[in-house]
Amino acid sequence: MSYRFRLSCPEIYASHSEFDNSRTEKFERHCHSNYELIYIWQGEGKYIVEGVEYPLHPHMLLLMRPYEYHYVCPKLGRCYERTVINFEASALPEALRTHPLLKNTGECYFPMEDLEDPIKSAYRTLDSVRHMLGEDGESTPAAHAFLQATTAQIFLLLTLRSAKKIGSEESNTVLRVIEYVNSHLNEDLSLDDIARDFFISKYHLCRIFHKQTGASLFTYYNTKRMALAQQLINSGESATAVALRLGFRDYSTFYRTFRKQTGHSPVRKIPQKDLSQSK
Repeated sequence: MSYRFRLSCPEIYASHSEFDNSRTEKFERHCHSNYELIYIWQGEGKYIVEGVEYPLHPHMLLLMRPYEYHYVCPKLGRCYERTVINFEASALPEALRTHPLLKNTGECYFPMEDLEDPIKSAYRTLDSVRHMLGEDGESTPAAHAFLQATTAQIFLLLTLRSAKKIGSEESNTVLRVIEYVNSHLNEDLSLDDIARDFFISKYHLCRIFHKQTGASLFTYYNTKRMALAQQLINSGESATAVALRLGFRDYSTFYRTFRKQTGHSPVRKIPQKDLSQSK
């Protein structure tokens, strides 16, 4: 069973998918510009969010913030099933839009425990939205209101409990490096710069970063940097101005980096109706 639909004004959409997980390349390391609530129905393995590893198991929920780097590593041969809600902060009631959970320093991992039944029930009701869509598959006012209310309900339930986090000395170092990189996206950082500022061997830094995140430090750095570049271009800035703002010494280097990272030239991205995504 799988479904996808888009509801806008404010932008909000949901999907449900099942994977037999016979090919791990389905699950790409990525980040995006909206929030994401992921409920796991089936699955074993791990989920990596900003360098922190969380155990993947049934009836857990993850909350991703804009531009948080994340990916899933389910066990081969095991069914992986999840329901996803993507939303902008404006999709929530006004009183919730400044809640600490929406900050990038907030909790993201929620093993359901005492809230499993109400959260599970809320996600199950999403299937009803499909029957509210118009004949052409577009959203109706009822579908939009239903999904918006369900998202707010789930978010409110999350505020009632604390997240469970797993940490270690290495993961704490990687978290501090991630925070450092995220605050220096407008600079032309080198590996030597980062290693020097953290009083750590660059070889050791590369090793523990890859161990914790599954990606090289500069793959992460360029992913976040180009995501920011796309956001600035979408807001109306020219690609040349964005290259200068992000600390590139010349436009050609920016162009090559952007194209390699995104697969297309640095131009304004026009929203499309087909929101099929590789998660």
